[in-house]
Amino acid sequence: MGAFIIFAKHTNPMKNKKSPSEEFLSKRILFKNEEIRNQFFAKLKTRFSTWNNIGKSFNIYKSRLECFRNGNISMPYSTFLTFLNYLDKQDREFFLQNVILKDKNWGRVKGGISTYKKHKHIFEKGRMIRPKKFKHTNKYQFKFDMPLTPQLCELIGAFIGDGFTNKYGHIYMTQFAGHSTLDNEYFVKTLVLFIKMISPNSNPILTKKDNTLRLTIYSKEFHKLLTERFKFAAGKKAYTVTIPDEIINLKDSKLINLCVRGIYDTDGCIFYDKRAIYKNPYIRINLTSVSYALINQVYTILKNLNLNPRVNANYNKHVIQINGLQNCKKFIEVIGFSNKRHLDKIKHLGI
Repeated sequence: MGAFIIFAKHTNPMKNKKSPSEEFLSKRILFKNEEIRNQFFAKLKTRFSTWNNIGKSFNIYKSRLECFRNGNISMPYSTFLTFLNYLDKQDREFFLQNVILKDKNWGRVKGGISTYKKHKHIFEKGRMIRPKKFKHTNKYQFKFDMPLTPQLCELIGAFIGDGFTNKYGHIYMTQFAGHSTLDNEYFVKTLVLFIKMISPNSNPILTKKDNTLRLTIYSKEFHKLLTERFKFAAGKKAYTVTIPDEIINLKDSKLINLCVRGIYDTDGCIFYDKRAIYKNPYIRINLTSVSYALINQVYTILKNLNLNPRVNANYNKHVIQINGLQNCKKFIEVIGFSNKRHLDKIKHLGI
């Protein structure tokens, strides 16, 4: 199965109509003045050290980046939002308020107005024969009161591990990040599948840059589902993230375990200690997080499953360890993995 699907073109003109989010993303931005533009790129350079690093990080040619910096060309709004991800919250809010949005073809508008004035009768005739508009429906539906299905619980776990959601002006963006090679199959066959099961007509977007794979969903409904129903913080959440009360308080332990699986699929790791003190490589399953509250939740769940978890502190991070073949086998049987990068490491165990 390939990572991307190419759809045949439809003759229905409404099929090509962009969603409100896509319309915004296709726009371009101008900074309100030269000083603000210089401040923006100075902040960005501080974050990445050199212009060369910025170009490499975002796959932008040096000449094009210079045109953005000098104001010779307007910047795509989608590129601007990507840059904002790497700035502090206060800076993001400031620059969002100090740019002007323009349509993608805004430079041609004056010419279009002039043409309309000269040939107004032709335009009016065209309007008379245009097709009737179909009623517009929101195709990116993530129902706020959707039931807690196994797929949703596992997706929430993956979001806890490697997810991010925020609002940029009128754009609501949710994103999952992983390794471009090791996590590719997991993103395509699990995360995208779960999102499409929850919202069949949604359009999750997969992009790769260097060694990073990103899965992006532009949806106000999905953002509100995560931040208002499940109470995840918008923006940075690493130090405060927890399993939502709605899931942690479930009577159905299988759904809780699936949420934990999603966390381990994204933030967990399996390794074998091959030191001479062990007759055979000694298996460990670890979970690392800077959120002590999350570590405490997962530790309690694993302890109640008699998996003998241990918690260690590593600088400002906390690590849960499942040690030894018997404990790890039980973890795999009860919690398990959906991510191929983990499944490949345990397939020789025959579980």
